Amino acid sequence: MNPAAKKLVGLVMICLSVLGLLLSIFLVVEVWRLRQPVINGLQVGLDHATSLLETTDEGLSIIDQVVSNVYSSTLYLDDATKALAQTMQSSSGFFDSAGSFVGEDLMTTITNTQTALTSAQASAAVIDNLLGSLSSIPFIGLSYDPGTPLNSAIGDVSASLDPVQNSLKSFQKSLDTTQQNMLVLSDQINALNSKVKTINQNLSQARLTIANYRSQVNSLKESVSKAKANLAAWITGVAAILTIIVLLLVILQVAILLQGFTLLTQDKTEEPVRD
Repeated sequence: MNPAAKKLVGLVMICLSVLGLLLSIFLVVEVWRLRQPVINGLQVGLDHATSLLETTDEGLSIIDQVVSNVYSSTLYLDDATKALAQTMQSSSGFFDSAGSFVGEDLMTTITNTQTALTSAQASAAVIDNLLGSLSSIPFIGLSYDPGTPLNSAIGDVSASLDPVQNSLKSFQKSLDTTQQNMLVLSDQINALNSKVKTINQNLSQARLTIANYRSQVNSLKESVSKAKANLAAWITGVAAILTIIVLLLVILQVAILLQGFTLLTQDKTEEPVRD
């Protein structure tokens, strides 16, 4: 190679090496100068993240309490609607039995009573006629003047039972209507109970979801806490790695610098040999 070209190459290598060394020194200084500001900035960010997670956890806790209270209330409502539906069904059965008793048993009893009174009235009429005939015989000395004949009195009793039958029929109709209303109300309460069960299932699922969210938030809080505790060590480690890389570059640049000096001084060392 031409000696002038060697000198030019060596000079370029020396200049580049010097610039590289200056840049390396600048990078090392900047890395360690910026280490603490970076730590402080990340520390502030982690503090904000911790505060945000704390607020989120508190909000989830409040929501969980509200959902738990509503869930307890709906459980009570579920039990209440079940009990009410059972009461309505029992009441419906009672009114059905009462209607059957009033409309069938009592009506049959009154009808049988009136039938018996009719028979008794006929017998009483025969007795009244017999006693009247006997009292008309002068030699017997029997005086029969009851004022109200027995058959008439029995007939009055039988006639007084007619309004009772009408009242019992009206009462049976009212009981039947009440029984039907009870059945309708019982169906409505059962439908309400079904909706309450659906709400309970949704609330139970919501509680599980909230618990899952709180578990994730707590896990994030632990991770942030560990990051805050190890932040300085991590940043220092990164700075040390960057410093080692720069030092390796410095070694390479020193080697290039020495090579440049060798090229510059090579001709001077070779000239005595030529003489």
